[in-house]
Amino acid sequence: MRTSKWRRTGVTCAAVALTAAAMTGVATAADDTEAPQAPVVSSHEYPDDSNEHDGTGSYGTFVIDSASDDVVSYRYEWMGGLPQTLTASEPGAAVSFRWLPQTHGATYLYAQAIDAAGHVSARTTYFVRVRSGRAAVSHWDPQHDSGADTGTGVTADAQGPTGTGIASAARFDGTDEAYVTLDSAVDTAKIFSVGAWVRPDALDTGMTAVSQAGFSLGTATNSATGAPTWSFALPTEDGGTARVTGGSPEAGEWAHLVGVYDAEQHTARFYVDGDLVGTAENTVATGGTGTLRLGAGADAATAHWHGLLTEVNVWDRVFVPAEITTAATRTPQRQGYWDLETAPGGQSPEFAGGEPLTLAGDASIYTGTDDCDVNPDCTPATYPMVGSGNLLLDGDGDYATTPDAVRPSDAGFSVTAHVRLDEDTATHDMTVLSQPGAHTDLFTLRYVAASRSWEAVVAHEDSVGAPTTTVSAAVAPFGWGEDEFLAVVYDERTDQLRLYVDYDYAADTASVSGQDTWTPTGDLQVGRSVTADGGTDYLAGEIDEVHTYAGVLDRTRLAILRLGGTDD
Repeated sequence: MRTSKWRRTGVTCAAVALTAAAMTGVATAADDTEAPQAPVVSSHEYPDDSNEHDGTGSYGTFVIDSASDDVVSYRYEWMGGLPQTLTASEPGAAVSFRWLPQTHGATYLYAQAIDAAGHVSARTTYFVRVRSGRAAVSHWDPQHDSGADTGTGVTADAQGPTGTGIASAARFDGTDEAYVTLDSAVDTAKIFSVGAWVRPDALDTGMTAVSQAGFSLGTATNSATGAPTWSFALPTEDGGTARVTGGSPEAGEWAHLVGVYDAEQHTARFYVDGDLVGTAENTVATGGTGTLRLGAGADAATAHWHGLLTEVNVWDRVFVPAEITTAATRTPQRQGYWDLETAPGGQSPEFAGGEPLTLAGDASIYTGTDDCDVNPDCTPATYPMVGSGNLLLDGDGDYATTPDAVRPSDAGFSVTAHVRLDEDTATHDMTVLSQPGAHTDLFTLRYVAASRSWEAVVAHEDSVGAPTTTVSAAVAPFGWGEDEFLAVVYDERTDQLRLYVDYDYAADTASVSGQDTWTPTGDLQVGRSVTADGGTDYLAGEIDEVHTYAGVLDRTRLAILRLGGTDD
């Protein structure tokens, strides 16, 4: 039972000086000197009972109420969030709101009641514990397709996208027999999400990767440009289709697609490789239940998928952005790491036991030592950039090489090294790293004397006179005689070539649109380039900590390597 603040002020019938209004229990806001009672918070889906409930991506209703009958609004905020205000429908009425947790774990909801005079109650703290999001209600991959009806145009003989932990994929040949069907427990008129790893092998027409009564996920043709695009489409109650498109599919290249339909917000959102590419507002899907079909449209007669599919999931909840980012992440795979601390027998070991770097010419491992602690007449040594050793090259035929070539994955490649140059000897072009193929270099990382700059060049194909893309950045003014960290990153997903220099993320970026990386056949060269006539552009200086990766190094991993660490 609600109480009136006006009847809780200690007034008795002996207080003859009270006004008639006060004696009847009625007062104005100006007479109000007392804050309302602190509110009570409740939630059926997320009760404050020390247990975890429901989960990430699942809505819950929260009710905020106060025993005071003159409360006109409530202020609330989640731990770390911004304050929100809800107005009561009438004085003393409770309010409610819907909340969609974006992560699992514990959080707090703070709430206060506000009366007509502007008095604010004490704060109520409501503790919420959220489970991890519910698992997919439908899942398929070639290794776990029990119960699926599979057409003869599907073969489970392909490798999944590298750097994901997904071992296998199925090949769909684009014919009428290229399909997989399985039961679905999702009503697509309600909240749902669908995700899949997809790789088209042809883009001459729109194709469906995943479909059900109520949605389709795949490729389409951009009506304005005629170019292929990714597509998430839903039939709507008004008889139309809400289609969200974005991104640029490339034949032979993997992408991670997620479509999310939020029936409460009437929105359809579409993510490609973890990035939100489009949103359709005011969307009311017709939806429905039915068979989940892979590799074909819902009618099973058209738009058959030609390419690879794997890791298909359908959820009966919102798959939230953080989950989407994680699902789309491709971890770079280290191929080689040479710390250049020692070179027994002229070979510097690879960190994980791979092929060593073999030193040639007068190349040596330099370790800086001096006795300045005990000898005041000593000459201070220049110490290695990382650890206790560097590769020392004199520019006159010195280099190192290894058959552990840089082998790009379908995500791209990354190479890094620490370099130190002497300004007096940096008078000609010099190569830090190069990766030969049969006819040209996959990439070259070099110093250009005329512009006093670092330069990375990537060839689009392994052919004589192949087109190339170049990125460059000036040597830092303090760079002479100092450690400079260099990284070349080719991102197949975004078709970008990036050059990183020390703390500059990124020093230069260039588009390599429409080009795929290729696999070189030659040995990795450290400290020179090779041509048909032999070695050239020998480096005079020091090199340390050479890393090669299949895939794309992000800023966090680059920062670790720049500081001389490893990403183990």
